[in-house]
Amino acid sequence: MSEQPSRIAIGKFGRPHGVRGEVRLFPFNPESRTLTEGLRAFVCRNGEPLSEVEVEGARYADRFIILKLVDIDDRNEADQLKHAHLEVSFDDLPELDDGFYYVELIDAPVYVAPEEDADIDPDEAEPIGKVARFFATGANDVLVVDRHDDKKLFVPVVEHAVVYLDVDRWLVVLQPLEIWTPAD
Repeated sequence: MSEQPSRIAIGKFGRPHGVRGEVRLFPFNPESRTLTEGLRAFVCRNGEPLSEVEVEGARYADRFIILKLVDIDDRNEADQLKHAHLEVSFDDLPELDDGFYYVELIDAPVYVAPEEDADIDPDEAEPIGKVARFFATGANDVLVVDRHDDKKLFVPVVEHAVVYLDVDRWLVVLQPLEIWTPAD
């Protein structure tokens, strides 16, 4: 099983909002309400932390969050955040009542079921690759698989494509579709 990440990117900064240091943050999960007053987070570029920050306030709009950070008090300071990512400690993410975070499956092996909706025994099956990442399209989430043939496979996370995502067994099983396997 892969090691749980210490931090996770939750959004990308946009332009400042107003003149008092507020900035737009475009969340990677628009439904998340992770940003609460007092939360410690990290401003990062290219995966490297630039500074630790504290959330002073967050107002949720349709497509973005108007975020106020402690000690960012004017438009010029807020503009310096543009295009950076905001990361939080994985331990600060809210507990889920049911389910898991996709990031917990990064690097998990990906298998193709022998028949539709079948379970799989990882000891008897060969994975086709591993989980590289997930992203949202608006219609559904997409699983990106790094296949063993050095090609990427983009799989919609829908019933007709994915049998299951299992964080406890740390594996992903796809429906037996011909398009998953490379042509000879």
